[in-house]
Parts: sequence; C-alpha cells; structure tokens
Amino acid sequence: MRRDSSNFALRLRRMTAGSAGLAVLLWFAPAAGAGTRHLWLDSALLAANTETSLTINPPSAGEIVLRRDRPWESFMITFYVSVVDEGERLRMWYDTRESTQVAHLAYAESTDGVHWTKPELGIVTHSSGQANNLVGVSSLEGNVFRDPQARTEAERYVYVSSVYRGGGIYRFTSPDGLRWRRDSQPLLPFEGDSQNVTLWDPALGRYVLFLRGWDRLDPRNQWRRLVRTEAERLDQPLPVVPGGKGRHAGDPGRAPLITDELPVVFACDAQDPADTDVYTNAIQRYPLAPEWYVGFPSLYRHAPKSTHRNDGRTETHFIASRDGVKWERYSRAPYVRPGLPGSEMENMVYLGTGFVIRGDEIWHYGTGYRTTHGDTPGRQRQADGAVFRWVQRVDGFVSLDTGLRLGTARTRPVRVDGRSLRLNLDTGALGEMRVGLLDRDGAPIAGRGADDCRILQINATGAQVTWADGGDLESLQGREVCVEFRSTRTKLYSFRFE
Repeated sequence: MRRDSSNFALRLRRMTAGSAGLAVLLWFAPAAGAGTRHLWLDSALLAANTETSLTINPPSAGEIVLRRDRPWESFMITFYVSVVDEGERLRMWYDTRESTQVAHLAYAESTDGVHWTKPELGIVTHSSGQANNLVGVSSLEGNVFRDPQARTEAERYVYVSSVYRGGGIYRFTSPDGLRWRRDSQPLLPFEGDSQNVTLWDPALGRYVLFLRGWDRLDPRNQWRRLVRTEAERLDQPLPVVPGGKGRHAGDPGRAPLITDELPVVFACDAQDPADTDVYTNAIQRYPLAPEWYVGFPSLYRHAPKSTHRNDGRTETHFIASRDGVKWERYSRAPYVRPGLPGSEMENMVYLGTGFVIRGDEIWHYGTGYRTTHGDTPGRQRQADGAVFRWVQRVDGFVSLDTGLRLGTARTRPVRVDGRSLRLNLDTGALGEMRVGLLDRDGAPIAGRGADDCRILQINATGAQVTWADGGDLESLQGREVCVEFRSTRTKLYSFRFE
C-alpha cells in the first residue's frame, strides 16, 4: 500500500476542530417512503410453506484490499478488523504483530472500499521512526465504533478491549479515532481473549457487550462460547465479580476469564463437531433493518488432542437475532469457508465489525490466513494475514428458496405500509414468481391474488409486484395482509412495501 501523507495533517486538523468539523455519524435509515423490510431471518414470519427452504447465502469471493508491507506487520496482520463508514471516507482499524510479538492497533482509510492507504500519522514513535499508521494502542481485543451517546467530543470514538496483564477489560476513547485515552478503571475485571464487541442499542437505550465466555469442563471440549451483558454507561465499572473458575493456573498476574458470571447466548452444541467452539462473534445491527442483530461467528475446530490443543482451522458462520439473546442458525452452512491450498485464506477466515452499504451491495471486511491458528513457527518463517473485502447483496444473508417443483409460502399478517410491494429476488432465467395478498382468514383480496399477478422473471433488489390492473396498494394502506408467494427456481431475499 502506498503511503499518503500529503494532505493528512490538514484533514486531521479539520476533523478535530470541534463538533461542527466532525464527520457526521451515518445512520442508514430506509429510503424515504420505504416501509419495513421483511427478511427471512425470523422463521416465525412463515405461517405455511411447501417445497421451500431457508438457505444461507455466502458473499461473493473476497478480494484482498490490505497486505502486510510495514515493519510493525512483520509477523502478521492479526485476526480482528473494525470498519466505520463516514460517507465519503471509510475508516479501518486493524491489528498487527511484529516479529518480536509486539502488538499494535493500526489505521487505514479509503474512498472506494477497495484501495486503502496507510497514512503517516506521526502519533507513535516506532523503532523505524514516526512515519507510521499506528494509533498508540497495544490492546487488540475490541471493536472501534462511533458512540451516538458520547457525553463529550473526546469520547466520540470508543474501543473496549482487554489489557493484557492490565487487570481487565477497559474502555478507550478518542475524539478522532486516532488519539486514544484509556479509562483509569476497568469496565470489567476479566480478560476478554477475543475481539469482543460493544455497541449501542437504540431500542434498549443501553450499550450491549458480547464477550467471550469459557467452560473448560465441557465434555465435548466446546470451551469457548458467547456471553452477553448490558450497560447504561461505559465510563463506570460494571457490577460483575469474578467467581473464581476463570483463574489462570500458574499465572496470577493475568485477569481471569469469564466463566459463569454472565449468561451464555450462543455456543456450539451437539450438532457441531466435538472440539469446536466459538472464536470471534462480529455481531452488529443490520443498518437496513435495525431491529435485527446479525453476527458472523468464526467457529474454530481444534486439532486432535495428540497435537497442540490450541491449533486448528476456522470458518465463518451467520446468525441473527431480534434481541441479542436468542439466535437463529438456519442451515448451519458456512458463510465464508477457508480457501484452496496455497491461497491466502487456506486455513482461517474471520469477519470483523462494520458494514458499508453502497447501492445494492453490502461490503464486509475480514481477514484470511495461510497458517492454522496455532502455527506460530509457520508465521515466523513467513508473515501471514491479509484483509479481504466480501460483497453481499442487500438483505442477502438468508433467502427463501424454491427448486424445480412449485413452492408456496404464506406469511403471517404484516401491515401494508406503502403503496407498492417490492421484492428482493432472483429468479434466474428459468424461474418465475407470482405473489398474492390475502386477508387474515387466508382469502385472496379481490384483484390482488396470486392468480391475478403478472409473472416476475428478474434478478433485482426492488422489483415491483403488479397485478392485472397495476400495482397500486393505496386502498390497502394500514391494513394487515398475508403475503403468498408461488415460485420455482427462485431465491427470495426480502420484501417490503413502499
């Protein structure tokens, strides 16, 4: 990556010149006139269905957008990435380790999401000089986010991470995402041991923290799992006391792991292989339907016990939840798999936090590795780790699919909150879709039944449904209807009124 310092100091001064100069926090509200997006993330939306299935849809093949090319990346780009979309500028914080195992939080930015620069910030004095993109944080177990509830401009950006041998999980704050200050007291007296996620939930009016928990007595060796807690504010310690099970034997200087102090909300189970657990979680709100949490946990299958226990491969899965407590796993198919032998994601893949939504696409960033998790000798021989961009269609995580035989599906009642019905679907060239509106008793609404529908054969994220006399639903606005879908060879990702 080329260095870009020509105008960075000027832009930094402008950005930090007060609240009026701060980049606007973007909230991806639906377009004007758009109603609720109905996604197939909640199987309860279906009242009846035949010859259909809910399918996980992997994103399109990832492309490498950030490589190792600095001395402080000489061992690896580490697993964790955070991206914040500020409109004309995309901002990325990524973790690195140098060959001496010194850890750093580094910074990059982009205007197009593909070409990223590593600006010379001049904040950290490295052995190679001050011309580097380091932000002065050596704790690598958090996610950067802009806090909409920040009490001061100095707390606009937040990063919650473990401090190794520092007594727990701390909040770091920054006015610009570059110059960070750590709180004097830990938020939690534990070691996080992963990219733990902190975010603001506007529906709850509280912060939500998704952290790594442990159960080292699990009979199937599914040790790592996901725990959750809430906080009214992040500048005060939370009232959680270690129970004693998470102590590090022989290393009393480290803060304990979380065991049974917080409730488990997601873990591997009997349908997963033994020796598999949850590594990262990458949970975030879905901006186009913010009532939904979506997560991209990396599942880590450990090598056999006859070898190094903390070694193995990872793949990324997809989960979703309305409340952050009960999670849907759908078909349990991988969302992102490791790559082919010789590729830069041969053995491990992780996704980070932060969506970028442009047009019909969602861009999501993560890391990939040739080496396995515990292959330190391999990374000493050749540095590893690259940042990838993955592309998904909007609402494309899970689809309601039909095959060669006619499939039908009927929703539970939904409110008509727009004058037209729009579908995000792909019929391919050989498939087709008809849609009908039914009353609460299941009877077709006059002129709006599936038999009246003009056949849809299209790949579009907002295809309008029309019937024999058009598609105007003005007379139905505010009314609850059931939506009936009849299709073959089709993927239906979502529907909405607008």
